[in-house]
Amino acid sequence: MNPRPFEESERTWAVVVHLAPLVGYFLLIGQILLPLAILLWGPKSAFVQAHAKESLNGQVSYTLYALVLLLLALTVVGLLVAVPWGFFLLFLMLWNMVQGALAAGRGEVYRYALILRFF
Repeated sequence: MNPRPFEESERTWAVVVHLAPLVGYFLLIGQILLPLAILLWGPKSAFVQAHAKESLNGQVSYTLYALVLLLLALTVVGLLVAVPWGFFLLFLMLWNMVQGALAAGRGEVYRYALILRFF
């Protein structure tokens, strides 16, 4: 049971902030801009802000991990390691985004797995 029932608009914004990076990919603006925009200019409720920070931390972390894998892939041995880890990273990113959106829809807080906490 939820300790406090959040308003429908708060839950909707929290769901959107987790799925916004997918929209960013399709619009070719990147996965970080939309969660950042919601964090800065979206609703100021603690629930939405917590989900926005979590989504933004996840997207920044995944971008950094992808850059490391890209640098690793520049070597022949690194390419053999980077390709499977790249697929794992993609799966982890999508899993966390979907699980975060589902938890937000239920009015719960969700913590992404294996990310760095910047915000």
